[in-house]
Amino acid sequence: MTNSSDFIARLADKLGRPTPTSVEPIEVKVPIHQLNSIEERMETLLANWDALGGKGSKAKTPEEAANTLKEWFNDLNPQVLKDNTMIIWGDLPDFAKATLAKLHWVPQSFPDISIDRSVRIKTAADAQLGITSADFGITQAATLVLMSNSRRGRSVSLLPPRHLAFLAASKIKDDLSEVMEELLSLETPPAAIEFISGPSRTSDIEMDLSIGVHGPIEVYLVIMADQ
Repeated sequence: MTNSSDFIARLADKLGRPTPTSVEPIEVKVPIHQLNSIEERMETLLANWDALGGKGSKAKTPEEAANTLKEWFNDLNPQVLKDNTMIIWGDLPDFAKATLAKLHWVPQSFPDISIDRSVRIKTAADAQLGITSADFGITQAATLVLMSNSRRGRSVSLLPPRHLAFLAASKIKDDLSEVMEELLSLETPPAAIEFISGPSRTSDIEMDLSIGVHGPIEVYLVIMADQ
């Protein structure tokens, strides 16, 4: 048997059928998940994010966002969220910076790439809260998409037990295909791309669900509603 034509001919003979000379194309219709407005995308993403075990809210101003963070973190021991136990990306959006200022939080920035890699990783691992922005959100899967570079170390969102992300409402997409189109259009690809769908979870061992094994045990999302 030398090629696919011989294989098909032999298979047809075994089935007692004539050898096909052409193939009729099969039309595949994939349902399109498309929402009608930014408001609907925000609400759908937040509802699905909550269903996955995350906490999320939308805010129009840094004051509103700060009040939300107070509610979320009010029950934590004050020693947990000290300035030296919080770490942020070096290029947080102004909205996020203003929110942290309202809370009088002065977290440390993720060390520059010139710093030894082991030091950068340890700094993130020792933190209690990692704060980043998110480049995209996907409503259908309640997923945040983060692109890493030298000022946006992925360890900030992976190593601390808590992760807080700020997402612009205009960056919420209906499905993964829209995000992939955006990523493919980039002139310079990111160092890494993370897809975050709620707290880290795994059931690898005896189908027993464990939270926080491969990443944060708590995840928080603030949607910047007017951005």
